[in-house]
Amino acid sequence: MKKWLWLSLLLVLCACSNQSATSNNNMPVEAEPAPELGSEERKALNAAAGEITYMTGFYYAASPPDIQAVLADELGYFEKLGLNVKIVPGLDAEGMKFLAANQAQFASSGTPSQVIQSVAQGADIRGIATFGSVGTSALLVMEDSTIYAPEDLKGKRVGYHGALPANLIAMLQYNGMSLADIKGVTIGYDVTVLSSGKVDALTVYKSNEPYQLEKLGAKVRLIDPGHFGAETSFGVLAVNQKWAEQHPATVEDFLRALLKAHEFAAAKPEEAIELLAARSETVYDVEAELNRWQVELELITESRDPSTGIGWQTSEQWERESKMLFDAKVIEQPLQADQLINNAFLQAIYDGTNLIWVDES
Repeated sequence: MKKWLWLSLLLVLCACSNQSATSNNNMPVEAEPAPELGSEERKALNAAAGEITYMTGFYYAASPPDIQAVLADELGYFEKLGLNVKIVPGLDAEGMKFLAANQAQFASSGTPSQVIQSVAQGADIRGIATFGSVGTSALLVMEDSTIYAPEDLKGKRVGYHGALPANLIAMLQYNGMSLADIKGVTIGYDVTVLSSGKVDALTVYKSNEPYQLEKLGAKVRLIDPGHFGAETSFGVLAVNQKWAEQHPATVEDFLRALLKAHEFAAAKPEEAIELLAARSETVYDVEAELNRWQVELELITESRDPSTGIGWQTSEQWERESKMLFDAKVIEQPLQADQLINNAFLQAIYDGTNLIWVDES
């Protein structure tokens, strides 16, 4: 009997010992805190991350986060933080591919949609900032048009470039219509197809085509999908997730430099556009790009939650966009926010609404 009790006690002790060892092995190991911002140690840590490639979303157009990235480079903010950044002009669709392959560490996406579609296809990338909480895509009609709401588009010719944007498809669906109710017309980039009457409505960016037509003397009007249940966002900074996990302080500082550059772009738009123009290797329409930035800056400012800093993004924003892509049959199932965004870096660089920057006293 005593022998049996002794064996039982020994087994219990061994089990407890094994359980304790397993629990300890599974406990998360806390990373060492990063060196102080602006210190030589912090700069050395960022330098050790190697060359960082950032791919723009539409060459050197004055849209976020591209304008901020170029300015962060031109104004020396990257250098001040010890970051070695290479900016590559491109398009957001190819940027997502480079990002997924870690051939770029950061890339710009015009809307969350590009990131969501990439994640749905297996890419390990995340959105880490979204500058505008409303969309820039819309439908443009002539001022004297009878089209004011989605139902007015029934039987009308709608011009689009390449493919009809998912939020416009969702706008139709959310208002009792479908693509079969309109006459889609694939067009090039000649905005006069609207003013000449070849189409009744045209898919546009709020910061681009309206300006072009108004310069030609046409009077136009916007129909915003966000007013009809299909709101989106714009100006997304995305990162390769695995690389970000390996270099969290460097990701923080890259994002920090962009948001510092935003302050300059907002305060001195003309100077900001001149710096972008100097980067471009092709003819650069300074006036058009200044208009683009002023329109998009106004959208960023007006749509921002005053309790948060610039670039803040929410789960609701991204899941709303994911649902629209699902409803438009672009992705097979809606994705959750934790699959799409990582707000840890924004949280680390803001004190309330104030950007934490290098102490320059």
